[in-house]
Amino acid sequence: MDMDYEENIVAEGTEEFVVDADKQAKFMESSKERMNKICIQLAYLEKIATKRSVDYTPDNIEKMFAYMEERLASCKKAFMARFEEPEKTSVFDFDF
Repeated sequence: MDMDYEENIVAEGTEEFVVDADKQAKFMESSKERMNKICIQLAYLEKIATKRSVDYTPDNIEKMFAYMEERLASCKKAFMARFEEPEKTSVFDFDF
């Protein structure tokens, strides 16, 4: 993603988005901090895999990661909603 801070335009692929530089800086700061916390927690979780004092099944692991993948997809969807076209609904939508 290329950023031209003077014009506050972010070029992504063939689309361009106008962004407020101050708001983007705030987003970058807070999201970086939260991402670092998440990565630290994932590293702690990964350490459990090598401990001999715990026991788990493949089903335990599948459930754990399925839950995390679901939460991650939900989080991404929340962020991407800003860039999706809202569904056009008619004021007059009567149907049988």
